[in-house]
Amino acid sequence: MNISITLRKLQGISYEFEHNNSYKIAIIRLLYMKHDKFTNRLIHEKSTYLLQHAHNPVDWYPWGKEAFEKAREESRPIFLSIGYSTCHWCHVMEKESFENEEIAKNLNDFFINIKVDREELPEVDIIYMEFAQSMMSGAAGWPLNIILTPDLEPFFATTYLPPFNRNGLMGLMELIERIKEVWLSDERENILLQATKIVEAFSQNVHVQGDRIPTKELIESALQILIQLADPIYGGMKGAPKFPLGYQLNFLLRAAKYSRDVKALFLVERTLDMMHRGGIYDHVGGGFSRYSTDERWLIPHFEKMLYDNAILIYSYLEGWLFTKKTELKAIAEETIRYVLRDMTDSSGGFYSAEDADLEGIEGLFYTWKYDEIINLLGEDHSEFFREFYGITKKGNFEGRNILNTTQSLEEFASQKEMEKNWLEEKFKIQLEILYKARKERILPIKDKKILSSWNGLMIFSLVEAGMSFQNKEFVNAAKSAADFIKKNMWQEKTFFRCWREGVAEHHSSLDEYAYLIRGLISLFEADCGLEWLEWAMELSDILSLKFKAEKGAFYYTDGTNKDFIIRKCQYADGAEPSGNAIHCENLLRLHQITGDSHYLSQAEDILRAVKKYLENYPPGYIYHIMNLQRYLDRQSPTLTLALNEKKEHYHEILKSIYQNFIPHKSLIVRHVNDQKLFDFLPYLREQKPIDSKTTLYICFQGVCKKPLNSINEILKGINSL
Repeated sequence: MNISITLRKLQGISYEFEHNNSYKIAIIRLLYMKHDKFTNRLIHEKSTYLLQHAHNPVDWYPWGKEAFEKAREESRPIFLSIGYSTCHWCHVMEKESFENEEIAKNLNDFFINIKVDREELPEVDIIYMEFAQSMMSGAAGWPLNIILTPDLEPFFATTYLPPFNRNGLMGLMELIERIKEVWLSDERENILLQATKIVEAFSQNVHVQGDRIPTKELIESALQILIQLADPIYGGMKGAPKFPLGYQLNFLLRAAKYSRDVKALFLVERTLDMMHRGGIYDHVGGGFSRYSTDERWLIPHFEKMLYDNAILIYSYLEGWLFTKKTELKAIAEETIRYVLRDMTDSSGGFYSAEDADLEGIEGLFYTWKYDEIINLLGEDHSEFFREFYGITKKGNFEGRNILNTTQSLEEFASQKEMEKNWLEEKFKIQLEILYKARKERILPIKDKKILSSWNGLMIFSLVEAGMSFQNKEFVNAAKSAADFIKKNMWQEKTFFRCWREGVAEHHSSLDEYAYLIRGLISLFEADCGLEWLEWAMELSDILSLKFKAEKGAFYYTDGTNKDFIIRKCQYADGAEPSGNAIHCENLLRLHQITGDSHYLSQAEDILRAVKKYLENYPPGYIYHIMNLQRYLDRQSPTLTLALNEKKEHYHEILKSIYQNFIPHKSLIVRHVNDQKLFDFLPYLREQKPIDSKTTLYICFQGVCKKPLNSINEILKGINSL
């Protein structure tokens, strides 16, 4: 019996238990125990996604030598299926096809079937996603299904398929029959040859050695193209679906600051406002969903990913720094509260994701029936609430309601001739009532694996937000996560990607190193200790030694795993910024802090390598464009705050530094008699308090302006940057 159907039948039982979640969890466990008709090799894995498929009748293998050797020994093609635990269409395909015993038998009889969690093995996903994008006429996505030769070379790719032919879409059963037909015919040799040629073609461009650094004209070109692609009505990029690519907004804010581009600022404000108004934002519990299926940000795919929220926190933070609009700060804080409340392990690390589906129904946890709102808030008392948040009897999503707003609270209050503050407080109380009621529902699946890369993104945003908002809790949460990673995922100089249930697994790729280094540098700048800079530099040295292409950028992997058919340098931004782009930024920051030209030369190698991609399509490489902005900015300041013995004006100066929008700054806080720091960065011995007063040094490329030791001069100097 399907567990989703069974849970719906048991809904009445859960209500009889007074909405007690412990009873619901017990029911779910009993159901899983009772209906495990099949068990495959995935039962021994830690990945939430793989465990979701551990009781499929499909004879799944995890990615590894056992599967590869069997495919070669028996000369069988490989059916590789890649997804992640909170992917809606992955759930649909599992329910329709991978739980279908007839389809499973056909898969088992002919293929070696491999399941991959893209978050656990991103290097596998990246390789085969690139192949898929070249093979498919439409956009590639997840679930990603690839047919491989026994030598792991791809020759067919598709995303979601129904179980059988439907609405003009080929079914999985028909695909199996077609592959079987050609594999067992004389066409097999042609297939093998074609697959080899595909790999050879991709292998010819595994990395790039550029000869020149891009010019500043590319920055303006990228800006103008991005503005042309942008949606001036709803924000983001034109069309649907809409993805919240927060780092694009960070680029536009830099254009607004350095190029005085009013269009760029308009698009940032419009996008930040419209995303928050839409259903992609969880108005009840905080945090953003993965993306919206429409152009208005209204109907999301409801899964919540740590990386999206980490990136968007920083976008809203910088939006607030530039505009000082209090609502932007509030959204960043609400999103942080969501992560700290719902996505944080007791040991300090951050979980990966929350599911879109509940009881087999997408968005059930996050949406509301009209009558539920009436029962919870009262018909008369909820009139304004229903109007403001778009609650109707018909609903806006499959008969249910996604909370969203079509106007600002100021506009609504003015229209109703009400006090904005009164309405704001009333809505806050009503949202809290909905939140408490929602907590009594069965909770969506939470993917509790802790990924060092996404934790690195969150650490960075928490530090920057904590310092800007003067909130120690946020900074301490970032430090706890970094402590967790260092204790559990950094073992004998080996850095691991994934931790779950006490076990660290999978050697890290470029992204894990780059994203974490970025957060560690921010911890050092926030005066959390020299140890974070030391570790950042140690990790950077490992990248330089094991990942660096000669006179080029950084490979995605260290080259030790021979099961990957291609080792490439990845440059393009996706849902997350390129690892090469993030590390280029790290290298520029490390150069500003240490003055070591070795960091600068490595950053320049990346900029040279990415030049041809920037020239071809700059919007796909926006984070590299931001690095180019920083590299060409001759006024990127390195600030040294030399405290006197009393640490006078410490908080006031840090507040000013962090609450000004200074994107290209680096910061060092110097305490009296910190000999370890002076030994590590010897030039700091000379940058000391003058006349026993706290002093600020503002330096550009090693050349320092006159030291400032009057608090008024210090604040004026910071404001001028």
